[in-house]
Amino acid sequence: MYLAIVLYCAIPTDAETCNILVRKNHLFRSEIVCQKEIEPIAKWFIHTGHYVKTRCFEFNPFGEEI
Repeated sequence: MYLAIVLYCAIPTDAETCNILVRKNHLFRSEIVCQKEIEPIAKWFIHTGHYVKTRCFEFNPFGEEI
């Protein structure tokens, strides 16, 4: 399972202008699906002039070994 995270900043050198989006209520079954889902969001933030970093983290909500 993968957790999608998007970091977006209005000014890349000022952390106070940054926010993080975490899709906490929906995990993705694969990293590829996760990346495809967050790509349009990242493109929208870039279009509005933000600096964007995205990442899909492997996540196990049940505490089992991955």
